[in-house]
Amino acid sequence: MARWIAFLLTMFGAWLLTNTNISLFSLGWFISAVSTGMWTYFAYRDGDTPRALMELMYLLLAVRGVFNWIS
Repeated sequence: MARWIAFLLTMFGAWLLTNTNISLFSLGWFISAVSTGMWTYFAYRDGDTPRALMELMYLLLAVRGVFNWIS
């Protein structure tokens, strides 16, 4: 069930980031960071190190996106 929640968060975050309302971008990056954190945990738990590292890099970039939009 948690993977479905992560999937829905991913889709919602992507929708916010592709929206034309730029005031919602920081929220979109935050939701993307949360969902990516979930996917990183799932990959680590599954023993899929390359996927976990890929997700970790995206998580760091998503956190950077949040800080860029709120500052």
